[in-house]
Amino acid sequence: MGEAQATDERAAAETATAQVDGGGGRSGFVLPAVLGAVVALLAALCGVLLWHHHTVDAAQSERESFLQAARDGATNMTTISHEHPEQDVRRVLDGATGQFHDDFEQSAESYVSVVKQAQVSAVAERVDAGIESQGDDSATVLVQVTSKVTNRSGPEPQPRVSRLRVTVDRVDGGYKVSKMEFVA
Repeated sequence: MGEAQATDERAAAETATAQVDGGGGRSGFVLPAVLGAVVALLAALCGVLLWHHHTVDAAQSERESFLQAARDGATNMTTISHEHPEQDVRRVLDGATGQFHDDFEQSAESYVSVVKQAQVSAVAERVDAGIESQGDDSATVLVQVTSKVTNRSGPEPQPRVSRLRVTVDRVDGGYKVSKMEFVA
């Protein structure tokens, strides 16, 4: 009888274990399925957050590129020396495109002549800029340049403030000034 009782107890224990494990029923698959769904959901959420972060970084980088090109263009335009005006004009033209490039190139000779004759020297000292509007491939930037200017009639450096509206275009992977106008 002792052996029969032990066999009955073993059978009862196996039945209880089978019921806890699911005994081949569907309750044994619920926990792994829920965990799998949670992992998939978290992976998708991480992917969306990484994509959003990349998009925001790319937009910020684009804004900075437009701003830097406008600052450089304004600095080049307001920094000139009567000792080497041809180099200064070349620097402006290198950062220019479109109608602005063509117009400045056409007037470069007379510009150089006036700078030499008046012995003008100007150095941009401070440049502040902010984007007024931005599209896919261009931006309009408001720029304020503070410079020191000397010429034949006033050998002492005089502070000058120039306010410019600068249009910058993305051209062949770079950024160039396509329009520059002085504003009040």
